[in-house]
Amino acid sequence: MGNKKDINLLPEEFRNLSPRSADRRREGRAIKEVNDNIKGLMDMITSRASSIQQEKRKKPSPDLSTSFTKGTFTVSQKKKDGTVGFFRAFKRTDLRKLEKALDVCKKDLIVSSKSNYVYCTDLGKVIVVDKGVNGLPKTVTIKNSDNITTKTIKFSNNTPYLYPKFNEKGLPKNIVYMNRDEIWYLDNDKAILLIFKNGEPEHLKINLSGSVSTKNPKALMNYLETYKILHQDKKLNVLLLEEKKIELDDILKIRPHYVLYRENSKMYTVLLLDKSMDICNQFTMQELPNVTTEAWDVLFSNEIYEYVKSNGYSYDNFRQADDHIEYWQDIGNSKVCVLRCKI
Repeated sequence: MGNKKDINLLPEEFRNLSPRSADRRREGRAIKEVNDNIKGLMDMITSRASSIQQEKRKKPSPDLSTSFTKGTFTVSQKKKDGTVGFFRAFKRTDLRKLEKALDVCKKDLIVSSKSNYVYCTDLGKVIVVDKGVNGLPKTVTIKNSDNITTKTIKFSNNTPYLYPKFNEKGLPKNIVYMNRDEIWYLDNDKAILLIFKNGEPEHLKINLSGSVSTKNPKALMNYLETYKILHQDKKLNVLLLEEKKIELDDILKIRPHYVLYRENSKMYTVLLLDKSMDICNQFTMQELPNVTTEAWDVLFSNEIYEYVKSNGYSYDNFRQADDHIEYWQDIGNSKVCVLRCKI
């Protein structure tokens, strides 16, 4: 049977068709009930897996998925072009990434059909990946020895993300950003940031009508992030919007240790913050340093500021060299790098 799965590796509730299960019942061992909504699906998996095991005994095959040619789990085989319609939209490399996120591997796959992928691990964990109407993975049901969970699957730049199952009805179709805890949806004049906390989604609705940031994709993303941060941090919200009267569109970047915003058309201001989000230093610049925005996190720190201030340097003389920022100073007839920091 090679390295393919033995049906007896499945949890007990999936072995109720096995002769040995009758012996266990006679010995008085109770079989744990599976949730009614999932039980039918798991019974089908067990039945199909049993059929595979019988087929394997008759004629071993290196590819279990080809055994599913009838019933619920059907595989469309197109030998001529070497692919099915699903793989035109979803590459095998993406599938491998999804398997890694689910902590399974190719050898755990026992079903590959138009509508499902089914995995069974050596430890008895059963994973059912259901595809949507477009053939892309949509949800995954994970059955461990003691619980069943269902998650929503999303892909961003070929990277899979698993979220607690949620209702997408009423959400905009256009997704502009994803990470492990958030999904950002965008419509014409509104955005909805779906933020997951303790398995529950929070809908942060943002009205974009009248915002100048909507004209520039990069500025728009910064606007949404700034809005989210100020929504979550009430103290910072009061400091920037109420006390300093800063327009949201003028805030260029917020990080835990600084805020950079546009004072006017000729001036920028940097607020350096302590751990309590209080202002500990403040300075202005006529133009931004010639470094990437990623380098700002290093450049606008209290340590760099104190060094620049104590030596009478100017932020205008900072330059970037690959993954470092450097400060060059004229000494005699030569330019000398007097400060170098890794980003």
